[in-house]
Amino acid sequence: MYANSAGFHIDPTPRRADGEYIAHARISCSSADGLEYDVHLSGDLRGFDAREDAVRFAAEWATEWLATHCGARQRLPGDPRE
Repeated sequence: MYANSAGFHIDPTPRRADGEYIAHARISCSSADGLEYDVHLSGDLRGFDAREDAVRFAAEWATEWLATHCGARQRLPGDPRE
């Protein structure tokens, strides 16, 4: 799992299906009381032969998603810190 300076966590762990690694990303954050909540789940992004390629692709995808949607660490709908 990766974390960025804004407190988001990225889990790019791929799943294995039909002989390939399917890239997907789970982006989460923790509230002040330590409870973790999902910010975004990517769904299946793309299949890869190598696990490392799937992890790298999902992590880069999630980083871009965060830059686009949460660039200045805006509060998101459902954020317990609202």
